[in-house]
Amino acid sequence: MSYKKGARAERELAELLWKRGYAVVRSAGSGTTYSPDIIAIREGRVIAFECKAWKRKEVVIPHHQMEKMLEWRRRSGAELYLAWKYPYRGWFFIPVYLLTEKESGYVITLEEAVNLSHPLV
Repeated sequence: MSYKKGARAERELAELLWKRGYAVVRSAGSGTTYSPDIIAIREGRVIAFECKAWKRKEVVIPHHQMEKMLEWRRRSGAELYLAWKYPYRGWFFIPVYLLTEKESGYVITLEEAVNLSHPLV
């Protein structure tokens, strides 16, 4: 995923969340820090999103990145989701605990994402 494409998707998700009543923060340079891409808060509910925008048939989150994300979740108490934007299909929101750990990292296929995606509340 190119930086421009990823940043555009993150801004799109932030706008979508804002329109649904969430207070939203987009973390600049999130790939190099411990924070998720998007943090959304509404009435005490805190949701963190790792955003991916690509057309491959699976998303792989490397082990080191997932470890950072899980530590952030542990410290914050936030819900943690993968937000995957797939061309012409829209957004899929998958709790990270549903990703499968493999040698390459934590993986979810497009088919799994379609079946496991949560509606954005």
